[in-house]
Amino acid sequence: MASTEPTDASDLLPPIDPPRVWHVWGVTFDARIAQVVSLATIILIFAFNDRFLGAEYARFVLEFIIPVAIILLVWHEDPRRYGLRLGDWRLALPIVVGGVAIMAVAIWFLGRLPDFRAYYTQDTSGTPMWRLIIDTGVDLFAWEFFFRGWLLWAFGRKYGTDAIWLQIIPFALMHMWKPEIEQLSTVLGGAFFGILAWRTKSFLWGWLLHWFMMAWVLVVAAGVI
Repeated sequence: MASTEPTDASDLLPPIDPPRVWHVWGVTFDARIAQVVSLATIILIFAFNDRFLGAEYARFVLEFIIPVAIILLVWHEDPRRYGLRLGDWRLALPIVVGGVAIMAVAIWFLGRLPDFRAYYTQDTSGTPMWRLIIDTGVDLFAWEFFFRGWLLWAFGRKYGTDAIWLQIIPFALMHMWKPEIEQLSTVLGGAFFGILAWRTKSFLWGWLLHWFMMAWVLVVAAGVI
């Protein structure tokens, strides 16, 4: 019996080629996993140490432009396979709206804690709040694609839904200089954003929610309202 479930045209992509393997010193590797882990680690080291980040929006280049270039020019694949699409908006929209409501209340209290105020108000004097919010949105667009687009679906090709848990590790480590409560939240938050991206086949909805969260914590921590 034919399925009556509607098909998203963006899922009608060419079949994926069999995985390539590398043979190094008698050990066989999945070439895609070796590439993505090595390159992602280098990118995150540069981002963490602010290496080559003097230019405006340099993290956008590191975490979005470079991965998309790898997908297109090295892997010869469609970036839509890596969540760069609208996805299942009917599923995502109510989740994002509910997440905004919940996090608005939680951040109202957390953003007033001394460690949050100290972290989120440093080096922001003289910068208009609207500019901080826009810059945060640009950074988080690249950030969410990096973790819930590129890494999630590269790992997912081999490990299936376990990729959701694998992407949490580097995601959490990139929060280690932030307030402790936020560090701990990356386990649950990383899993939530990963599941959302997997179910909707898009990182965009996690980006919207994450952008709201960070913009709101900036506003609350700065005492704007």
